[in-house]
Amino acid sequence: MVQKGSSNSIHGEAGGCLIVMKSFKFIFILYLMHKIIGITDLLCRALQQKSFDILNAMDFVSTIKTLL
Repeated sequence: MVQKGSSNSIHGEAGGCLIVMKSFKFIFILYLMHKIIGITDLLCRALQQKSFDILNAMDFVSTIKTLL
């Protein structure tokens, strides 16, 4: 991954990344992104169905907006 630098600097970078990844802010944002992407995926899959008419699609979009 890292082409140049001593092993100590690589260990330092990895340690810094680990500290950031364990922080509450990082985990909270990761959790929110997981929820948002899951809801968005539901919308995407539903809108790709050919049996969806425009009225149901608009209702579904407004429901998804409320969820988000």
